[in-house]
Amino acid sequence: MLLPLGVSLNYVLLDASLALTAFVVGFIGAYFFTSHRSSTGNPLQPAVPVIDPLDAERNVMAAQQLKDLTTNVASDVGAHSQFVSGISAQLGSLDKNASDHSDLIAEALRQIMSANDKLQTRLEDAESKIKTQAEELKTTQTQAKTDSLTKLANRGAFDEALAKGMDEYRNQGRPMSLLLFDVDHFKKFNDTHGHQAGDEVLRNVAATLKKCAKSSDLACRYGGEEFALVMPNTTVKQASIAAERIRLALEAMKIDFEGKSLNVTASIGVAETGRQDDIASTIRRSDEAIYSAKSAGRNRSYWHDGTTCLPISAPETDQKSPADRNFAMDHKHADLPDRAAFATELQRRISESHRTGADLSVMYLKTIGFGSLERDYGVAVTELVLDSVGQFIGTRLREMDLLGRLERGEFIVMLPGSSKREATIVGNRVRTALANCPIPLGTTQLTLQLKQSVTNVASTDTSDIMIDRVTEGLGVAQKTLAMS
Repeated sequence: MLLPLGVSLNYVLLDASLALTAFVVGFIGAYFFTSHRSSTGNPLQPAVPVIDPLDAERNVMAAQQLKDLTTNVASDVGAHSQFVSGISAQLGSLDKNASDHSDLIAEALRQIMSANDKLQTRLEDAESKIKTQAEELKTTQTQAKTDSLTKLANRGAFDEALAKGMDEYRNQGRPMSLLLFDVDHFKKFNDTHGHQAGDEVLRNVAATLKKCAKSSDLACRYGGEEFALVMPNTTVKQASIAAERIRLALEAMKIDFEGKSLNVTASIGVAETGRQDDIASTIRRSDEAIYSAKSAGRNRSYWHDGTTCLPISAPETDQKSPADRNFAMDHKHADLPDRAAFATELQRRISESHRTGADLSVMYLKTIGFGSLERDYGVAVTELVLDSVGQFIGTRLREMDLLGRLERGEFIVMLPGSSKREATIVGNRVRTALANCPIPLGTTQLTLQLKQSVTNVASTDTSDIMIDRVTEGLGVAQKTLAMS
């Protein structure tokens, strides 16, 4: 049975309208689904909870524009549908007994084609705008979790990836290893070649780390010249192989900068999460492995077995060049930064901490009985003793840390990226090492001890406030101890 002309056209036009509507809904849904997957699909690329206010404002604006676009598209499709239905109704009301409707039908088709063209143009414009807004949202999300210099994941992404790996270990029994490393002698490198050369080195180190990492690993800039690799579903044996691969790749790098060929090495520490570990202890064990690598001469990889640090392998050639063997001489007491120079660098780090939320601690160390030491042995001998103390402290610090001097017999240390608890552990390590290593003076041996105080950066701190607080803190601690 043949349907009337108006009814047939009505079905055809309705099908066309529904097809256009389905296209628009599917198109918008696909973009929102893609945007959602881009922000949550990769478990090792977590979003960072702290977002720059400007980025947050851009997100809100882009989301609002997407909402407006979807509303406008729905309105356009609705208006088109009403228009088509109106023409269909007109055609349905035609006199069935009239002999010729060709002119009316041709005009109706012309109007429908014109309406379709207009709707198509508006849909294409909406498609372009939706793509632009979706890309802007994706870019903002990426920037929020990326270090601007190296383009690696930043500290916030590192923290979340490590927390996720810890949860998977506890709930599913999947192993997780953490690899940390420092670029060797980076501060000295910066002083020699300049900060621009240093930035170029960090970019090259980051690129090499990323090339050496598995797709499931998360390569991060942990802070300063310190890098990290979060390695889910990886045992310490597998991570140790990766550590040597990374170390050798860094050693082989040739960095061309302003006509100079630059080379760097790295000291690497590896630890696998154990049953007694939390995030802090996993980081601390990897960090202790770095210290062991440095103490062994740098350009080495060490792993922490839960109790002690063991070498992964030693370089075939002797890496202790004369400059390396004399590294402790960089810590002559008289050559260390004084309070003014130390405060300048500390202020820069405080500003960075306030901007990024990174940890920053300052440690104050005071030689016990220094006055009697100078009186009994004289200034020249005391100066040698202070050099030895500086050596003990300096060899147990990272490249990113800064050792300075205050009054005679007093040392101050800046530890970027370290919490107060972590800095206290470093101080205890220094004090224990010094107490267990007597300094030979002629026929006698002098055993030195240090008192320590540690403080962590606060939101209102300046360099002078932090230095005053940490030095006064030692006095407060001594008074409290005396009263107890």
